[in-house]
Amino acid sequence: MTPGRKAEATRQALLEAARIVIARDGFANARIADIARQAGKSVGVFYTYFDDKPALFAALLETFHADLVALTPPPPAYEEDTEAAVRSALAGFWATYRRYHPEMLGLLETGLADPDVLEVWRKMRQRGIRRFAFRIRRQQERGRCRGLDPELAASALHGMLEFTCFNWHSGRLDFPQGKVADERAIDTLYEIVARALELDGPADGVPTGA
Repeated sequence: MTPGRKAEATRQALLEAARIVIARDGFANARIADIARQAGKSVGVFYTYFDDKPALFAALLETFHADLVALTPPPPAYEEDTEAAVRSALAGFWATYRRYHPEMLGLLETGLADPDVLEVWRKMRQRGIRRFAFRIRRQQERGRCRGLDPELAASALHGMLEFTCFNWHSGRLDFPQGKVADERAIDTLYEIVARALELDGPADGVPTGA
């Protein structure tokens, strides 16, 4: 293994160890020593790759975001079949939040208190908000979503998705008797978003002017 690959493997081992420790102990109680031990590394090695725990957590969030982007349909898909693309995007959002539930818990614990984590969170949200706002404007060109402020509505829709996915995956807040099934969750989220965007006609998938 080349030095570069070895370094990346070590970094990834620390990130995976952090996920395990955060899932077990929570972000606030996760200790750097425990993360290093879980990865089979020394604390000194940890500090070779990360300045502190928030820096490591920010790297975890960036990994989450990269996985989320990979599951998001490309822009042309929304013009070809808007409803299918929106449903696919929501399914990807739901699946990614399930996989990274410990990180999302840590995000809610620290996101507003740590400026570095807050900046990563803001960048993550901005992409989703931009996509929602663009879709609202496209619908307004078709005479739908009248009266909606695209940016405010996009922020509200993205916030709804974030907290709903966290809430339903946790199985602790609204439904402590059990987690919401995947298909039911995705169907419900889609219905909410589809009604907000007024995705209720065959013209939704046709570009303006076609």
